[in-house]
This record gives sequence, C-alpha cells and structure tokens, in this order.
Amino acid sequence: MSLTAFQSSLARLVTDLDFRAAVSAGGAEALPSGLSEVECERLVAVAQDPGLEATRTIYKGFRLSKLLITMPLTRALLGGERLGREVSAFWVAHPPVSFYYLDEALAFSEHLRARMREGLRVRYLDEVLAYETASVELERARLAGDGPTERRVEFRHDPAVLLGTLAEGRRPRAVPVSQHTLIGRLDRTGKTDWKVTTRRRSQALEGGGRK
Repeated sequence: MSLTAFQSSLARLVTDLDFRAAVSAGGAEALPSGLSEVECERLVAVAQDPGLEATRTIYKGFRLSKLLITMPLTRALLGGERLGREVSAFWVAHPPVSFYYLDEALAFSEHLRARMREGLRVRYLDEVLAYETASVELERARLAGDGPTERRVEFRHDPAVLLGTLAEGRRPRAVPVSQHTLIGRLDRTGKTDWKVTTRRRSQALEGGGRK
C-alpha cells in the first residue's frame, strides 16, 4: 500500500481529464502500480463519480485566480479568449506543483516566453511580461527575506502609456516608441518602488510601485 501513490492518483483524477477517462473506462488497469486492491476500487469509484466535476471546477478556479491576481496587465493585454487558450495549454504541460501564487505566476511567465519563441505574436507582450515577472520576483524576494532587491526592465515603448492603459483594463494601441528602463527596488519597508529612466530624465513611474 502506498499512500503517496494513492494521493497522487487522486489529485490526478481532478487535474488530468485523460487520466480520469482512462480510469473510468479501464478500471484498475489504468492506475499505476503499487496500489492496494481497496485503493484501486476507491479511485475507480471517484473517477466514475459525477461529483468529481464540481471538484475540478473549484480547482480550476483556484488555480486561475492565482494568475489573474498576480498578472493583471498580462491578462488585460492577452484578452479573455487568448488568455483562456494559453492557460489551458499551460495547465496541460505543467501539472500543479505548488500552492504558492508567485511560483504559479513565474511558471506561466516562462510558458508565455516559450510560446513567443515558438511564434506567438502579441504586440507589447515581451515588455509587459518582463515587467510583471520582475514585480513577482521582487515580491517573492520580499516574502522570503532574500533574493534580488532590484530589477531592471527595458522598454521600447513609453511604459507610462502602455502600463497605464492596461491598468485601466484597455488594450493599448499606438503606444509612443521610445527607449526607457524601469528600475524596481525594494525599500527598507519591503515596498517596491519603480522609477523610469530615459536618456533625458529620471522620474517616478506614475501610479507608484507595488506592495
């Protein structure tokens, strides 16, 4: 009897639709080895229980909420339909390994970067993604008490216009082209302050930093 194998299979029935269908149709033969007869019977019963779909809905809502909270600007830029496709693809390729929302956000960021290397084209995505990834990394460092205390993000478009438009929930269009560097630093209180540096001036980013 293996409690770890049983718990892993139970979680997989919630997160993996193909595995659930295989167990529901094939019974114990579709389950991994190392399980007792009683454990197999229980897992098959769970796979065939219509109520499992409610559990899956709760799980998906919880996992999605972590991304919506930590990456609101990326969400606004992608739009609902494209975000749904990318999140679904991300979940298929990356089963949940952590309940921490910051880890989930960083993993999704890497998924989007990989998709861009494969040919995904969304205007401004690389800049917005770099900014939100840096923000998440600084937040994780604050909570952990170690790690980076500064992050720099290069922009080819005016970040005040680009990020401000997204913060209002609108899709940016024709953002002025100009070279900027955003510098985010953790201060002594743990707050992240962002400043915009250009060739002509250095100024605080309108809207402040993240907490």
